[in-house]
Amino acid sequence: MNIKAWIEHFERNRLHRTEPKWGAPFAMDEGKRAALARSLAEYQLGDGGGECKLVARDAHLFRASQRDMDRLVDLWFSEEREHSRLLSHAVKRVRGTPVTDSFAMRLFYACRRTFGVQFEMLVLLVVEIVSTAYYRLIRKYVRDEPLEAMCKLILRDEARHIDFHRDRLIARMPHGPTPAWAAMFFFLGEACATFLWIGKNGRCLRVLGTSRAEFFCHVRRGLATFSSSCESCAVIFEASENAGASDLLPG
Repeated sequence: MNIKAWIEHFERNRLHRTEPKWGAPFAMDEGKRAALARSLAEYQLGDGGGECKLVARDAHLFRASQRDMDRLVDLWFSEEREHSRLLSHAVKRVRGTPVTDSFAMRLFYACRRTFGVQFEMLVLLVVEIVSTAYYRLIRKYVRDEPLEAMCKLILRDEARHIDFHRDRLIARMPHGPTPAWAAMFFFLGEACATFLWIGKNGRCLRVLGTSRAEFFCHVRRGLATFSSSCESCAVIFEASENAGASDLLPG
């Protein structure tokens, strides 16, 4: 991975961020407001509001895997904390109550601690992709300018987080993800999306006007796009390898 380039990206991305106009007049149907209040409060806890760091038992191995990787990881999670800050303002705007703990979060962290840092990174990637679908649909249906502006900021960040995961994965698997990894990736993507849809966040999306088909279409498109980008990178790597090998052949 080009650690230096990613560090420069995260440091640059902290600058010149336009804060949503949280004090703008607020008017919303009570049903939508209540559903958003519950959903955004839960997301505020999950998106940087809990233990905002790698928690796997062997996380130190990833942090020490390359020079300055620990700094890069800290900058990545610092951006996640910024999302939590934005969401805290959104919760206040819809008159919600902050959430400090939930069964879903305890389960989320328990799995990440138990199965090791590579599994944790896979889970975090999947969550980024599913969250992208969530924020896109909130932005589409919420009809509130400050909340739309918040979603736009977070979506901009999440797109680069997914690119970061792709570069990290290709550095580890230059010939492309293994079939076992790909199967786990798509399985976790469907599981994470299902878990979101059957809970408070899915109820919020339904109240706003989203259908299950629309939500899962966004998720599956995100999963497929990531998989295709990894395959394309693997093809480029193999072509460069073959070109390098041909240079060694006698003329």
